[in-house]
Amino acid sequence: MRYNIIGVCKIFYEEEGWGWISIEGEADVWVHFSSIQMDGFKLLNKDEKVLFDLEENPNLKEQSRRAVNVRKL
Repeated sequence: MRYNIIGVCKIFYEEEGWGWISIEGEADVWVHFSSIQMDGFKLLNKDEKVLFDLEENPNLKEQSRRAVNVRKL
């Protein structure tokens, strides 16, 4: 697990509750609405900066790099 990484929301599918966060110089990271730390309806907007922890699980295919504890900056 890596902590306190800054990234930018690449895309977030509000109706499905998931999206991708870009990290400069690295592969994109998958994010689920349940990992967003905020009250009310949880979503990210395109190009919004976020701070998060990175959980890696090489046994998974697309979601092998997952953002957790996501906080908007």
